[in-house]
Order: sequence, then C-alpha cells, then structure tokens
Amino acid sequence: MADKSKPVDNPQTSTKVDKTLFPAAKPGRQPDYGTNNTLELLDPIPSQIVDLKLDEVLTAVKTVDNLCDFARCKTKTSLMGQDCEHCKKRFCFKHGLPEVHGCGEEKKREARKEFLNPKPLKTVRHEEELKNAKKKLNEKLKNMQVGRMQKTGGGAGGNKKK
Repeated sequence: MADKSKPVDNPQTSTKVDKTLFPAAKPGRQPDYGTNNTLELLDPIPSQIVDLKLDEVLTAVKTVDNLCDFARCKTKTSLMGQDCEHCKKRFCFKHGLPEVHGCGEEKKREARKEFLNPKPLKTVRHEEELKNAKKKLNEKLKNMQVGRMQKTGGGAGGNKKK
C-alpha cells in the first residue's frame, strides 16, 4: 500500500508522448483552448513535453495572447487593444475600462490618492528637468559611441597605408 501512495516516475512513459498537447480543432476552425489565461493553459503541461513540442506551445501561447483577457471574451486584440496599468492584462475596447474588467476599485484608490496628495509644482519641474537631462546624456553618449566607431574604422585603414 505504501507503493501506491507514492507516485513513481517512469522515464520511459514520461518521454513518450502519445496524446496531443492541445485539443484538436475541427476542420476549418481554430482550436478552442478553453481559457484566455496563458498561465492556466500552460500550467498542466510538463516541462518535458514543452521541450519536445515547443513550436506547438509557442503557437498556442501566441493565439491565447491575442485574445481579450476578459472571461469568455474571444475578441482578438492583436491590432487594437488596451493594456491595463493595474493588472497588466490586455483587453479589447469593450472590456478595456478598469471598471468593466475589475480594476475599478484600484483605479479609484489611485485617483483619490493623487487628488488628496498632489505633487508640488517644484517636484514636477524637477522630474521634467531630470528626464530632459537623461535624454540629452543618452544622445551625447550615443554620438560619442558613433564617433568612436568611425575613428576605429578610419584609424585602422590609415595604419595600413603607412
């Protein structure tokens, strides 16, 4: 009885994959994965099967990621969709508002906090100045790197002529 309670790993059966990874689609239709949540889809798949059928898993994830993350909504969001700032999910325009898909309370809390404790004007100006300074610094570093690349290319050619 002790043997039945403990799961036994058999390497021969674990590497052999007889059944399909995802449910088969009807001819002329895309497969129905049953969920919009990528993590729910990938949770039951063992890592060995993912290694063996990586292309199928990536195709399934891409298909699921192109769908609205609202429950039972199958609208594609590959071209037009909205990313929620709070839950980091992607929704169609119908479910894009935080109040519609369930982030309304968090959005309300954030707006109330911003209204009751606004940033001082001095802080806002300082943040803008910092952002502009970082932008100028990045541009200058990029220009210096391009200059170095041109010098090393031109310097090597000049040494060969002498």
